[in-house]
Amino acid sequence: MFAESNLGVLGGNSRSPTTVGSSSSGGALRRPLGTLGSSIGSSLLYGTAAEEKIVLDIGAHTLRVGYSGDARPLYKTNLYGIFSHSDNNAGRLVGKSSGLFEEGHLNNEELLEALLVEQLRNIYRSHLLLDSKSRKVVVAEGALLPVQVKRALARVLFYNLRVPMVSFYPGSVTSLMTCGKMVGLVVDCGHRSTVVMPVYDCRPLVSCMVSTPMGGNALLRNLKQLILRFGKFVPFGGSQTKKDGDLEECAVDEQALSDDTVRFLMTKLIYASPIAIPKSFGRPPSDLSIGIAEGDLVEWFESSITASNGVTKLTVDCPKNGRGSLMFPMWIRERAAEILFSGDMSEDHQGIVQSIVQSIAKSPVDTRRELVKNILVVGGVADMLNFKVRLLHDLISTLRDDKRWSALAGEAALANEDPVVGLSANGEAFLASDRCWTGASLAVAARIGGMDVKAEEFDDVSIIDWTNQ
Repeated sequence: MFAESNLGVLGGNSRSPTTVGSSSSGGALRRPLGTLGSSIGSSLLYGTAAEEKIVLDIGAHTLRVGYSGDARPLYKTNLYGIFSHSDNNAGRLVGKSSGLFEEGHLNNEELLEALLVEQLRNIYRSHLLLDSKSRKVVVAEGALLPVQVKRALARVLFYNLRVPMVSFYPGSVTSLMTCGKMVGLVVDCGHRSTVVMPVYDCRPLVSCMVSTPMGGNALLRNLKQLILRFGKFVPFGGSQTKKDGDLEECAVDEQALSDDTVRFLMTKLIYASPIAIPKSFGRPPSDLSIGIAEGDLVEWFESSITASNGVTKLTVDCPKNGRGSLMFPMWIRERAAEILFSGDMSEDHQGIVQSIVQSIAKSPVDTRRELVKNILVVGGVADMLNFKVRLLHDLISTLRDDKRWSALAGEAALANEDPVVGLSANGEAFLASDRCWTGASLAVAARIGGMDVKAEEFDDVSIIDWTNQ
């Protein structure tokens, strides 16, 4: 019933669904041997192999790829590293370029195609281990994925890799499928931005969507600026010593704090504090923006840390001062993520909590209660320790303080699947960063259609945009 009633929701396609199987060369590494053998046996018995599709989840920072029917992506690769870009005259990959969504890249579709070709060819050759012409492709996309990237991706898949068909699925809807729900408020905390998308009856309410630049990139910049301002660098075995024999501390140099180092700190050490900023500092705090924390607010950060040790130490290499210890206050680990909840006042960017409230206000009145009951937080930033619990706590507090939404404060809850013991540290079956991909994999396995584009129908320019449907 579920699959049949929603065939038109994701794809608007009424043709009969294809049979989806579970055999693949790459996915076989994860499957029980008995399952693989029964699949091969059925193929030999009936003469036809069950069809599988390749599922792609392309984000601003990470590209996830795998086989339909699997519970998690087979391979993840970074789209924010150093790439080679094409020389139009030579027709080959030369030079270097940083990031797929960097400023200036979106206006150069030839460059986008060159970057995607390099990534996808390597994925098919080294990880999927199959001929690209033998499998259809499913793309799980966010609402703010640029049309230029979609067009470049379609050209690469059809003209370079020769795939027979590409299907597009809304990432907000596929994310909800991992919870078995058709209604919910999907908060996608990505690298470039955070998008709040209401979904009702498996239909994304695009007109009620709200976005804010407070995402992984804002957290990265805030963490780097705070360490540069409040951190210290102590070189090992240096000649500079104090009178008491201790090594001389110096200011943190930007060369010692590369983007890779900051990204390591962000993924391994940063967590959201369970204690919200008091209302006495304002809503949102006026002394808080990217790289800025002033006066009494810093003193309160220092007095409210939950960790036992007050200083974090990390060994790094600095071209100027050599190898040494990077030290910064422990409160930075807890409070660097405050910028995501409160927003950046210097740039007039609202936080995630205010974006959720604004999306609720824009949603139809009769859907608000059901949406608030099922808030699903996904994206790479959502994997941060204690992030989702803190976000829900701040949202309930904000709703309770506003008379318009006080009745909804008691209804707010996270939309996760039932806790499963032993699958992950927090009892969830799927990582928040993988839910979009996993939902698309489930949709294909459940024969739920997407918005399909065949190779012979692609005209090199026009591409399906479900946000305009």
